[in-house]
Amino acid sequence: MRPRARLLVLCGVALAGAVPAAALAAPLTLDGAYTAARQGKTARQILGLAFPGARIGSARPAVVRVLVADLAPRVVVAGSRPLRMIDEGRRRAAPRQLLPGHRYRLLRRRGSFVLDDLDRPHSRALLRGPVRIQPGSARAIRLADPLDRRYRGTLRVVAEAGRTMRVVNVVDLEHYVWGTLPGQMPSAWGADAPQALVAGAIAARTDVLFRAGAAPLTADDPLYLGVDGERPATTLAVTGTRGRVLTQGAVYFAAGFPVGDSGPVALIPSLGVPNRLAETAPARPVPGTQPGLGPLAVARVRTFLGTPYLWGGASPAGFDCSGLVQYVYGLLGARLPRVAEDQARAGTPVPRDQLAPGDVVFFADSTGYVHHEGIYLGDGTFIHAPHTGDVVRVASLSAPGYAAEYAGARRYSA
Repeated sequence: MRPRARLLVLCGVALAGAVPAAALAAPLTLDGAYTAARQGKTARQILGLAFPGARIGSARPAVVRVLVADLAPRVVVAGSRPLRMIDEGRRRAAPRQLLPGHRYRLLRRRGSFVLDDLDRPHSRALLRGPVRIQPGSARAIRLADPLDRRYRGTLRVVAEAGRTMRVVNVVDLEHYVWGTLPGQMPSAWGADAPQALVAGAIAARTDVLFRAGAAPLTADDPLYLGVDGERPATTLAVTGTRGRVLTQGAVYFAAGFPVGDSGPVALIPSLGVPNRLAETAPARPVPGTQPGLGPLAVARVRTFLGTPYLWGGASPAGFDCSGLVQYVYGLLGARLPRVAEDQARAGTPVPRDQLAPGDVVFFADSTGYVHHEGIYLGDGTFIHAPHTGDVVRVASLSAPGYAAEYAGARRYSA
C-alpha cells in the first residue's frame, strides 16, 4: 500500500473561537490581489479589501506538527551534515549521531524499531521508539523514503498498524509558511507584485492559526512540500512579516484568497532555474583517481545497460543513480562518496562545452537539491539509472526534463 500523506496542525497559541465565514468572506480574489499590487496598493490595503474589519497584529511563536507520511513500511533519512537520533522509549539513552551523507533506514520488527546504516554494513541497532530525528547542524533532514523530500525542524517516527510507521514533521510556524505560501501564490509575483506576496504571507499565517482549532488538514490543503516547496520570493515575504497576523476581536479566521468562480486551487511551485552546484563547488581530490579514467568508466558502465533500478542499490544486482556512478568508478580504484550531492562536490568542475566521456553530469531543482546524475558518453548523451521500474539506459541532455535541471558536471580523473 502506498503511504498516505495527511496534515495535522497543533500550534502553541490559544484561540478564542472562530469568526463566522460569512462575516469575513473575502471579496478580493487571488487575481484581484495581484492586480491591486500591480496598481501600487500596499499589503495592508490589499488585506483591507480582502478582509474588511480585520486588524493586523502579532502572534506568539507557534509549533506546527505535520503528518507527512503514514502507513510507511520503511523510513529512510539522511543529512548533508550530522543528524541526531533520539530513542524516546529509552529516556536515559544518549542521542545517536548519524553520519553526514549516510542513509539510515528504520523498519518495524517485533515491536521494536530496527535501524540500519545503508552505507556501512553490519551496523544494525534496535530502538524502542518512538524515534525523533533532529537536524543538528544540518539545514534540513532528507526523508529519502517514502517521499524523497527535505524538511526543516525535526522528524518523529511513530509505530502504526502492523509493521508500518507514520512520520510527523515538527516545525515552527514561520518555516511551515515558507513551505506552503508558494502553493497558494505564484512566487513569480515577487518580480512585479511583491506586495501581493506580503499580503499572502500574513493571510497564510492567520489561516494556519485558525485551522489549529479545526479538523485535521490534508497535505493538499494547504499544499506543504517542506524545503522543496520553498522559493526565494515567497520566503522573503514571510520573513519580512514574521509573526504578523489578522484578527477580528482577537480571533483568527479562515484567511484564504479565493480564485473567482473556479474555487480555490493549489499551485505546484515550478522548479525554475536550478542551482548549478556541480559547476560552482570548489575542486576536491578523489582518492584513488589517476589520469585517463573517463574512457575506462564509459566502457565499464556500458556493461550494466539493462540492469534494473534499485533504490539504494550499488551493485550489479541493482543500481540507483549515485550507486551506479560510485560502483563504476570504484572498479577503477576511485573512492567516491555515496550520495549524489556529495559526488557533485567531489573531483573537478567541468564547463558544459568541455564535457568529455566519463565526466559525471548532475541534475537539481531550483532549491539546489541534487537529485540525479549519470555518466557522460559524448554527443550530448549519458548513461544513468533513472527510477523505480526502469533499467540502466542511455538518455539525452537535451530532453526537456534533463535540460531544465542540468546542474553541471564533475571530472574524477586525476
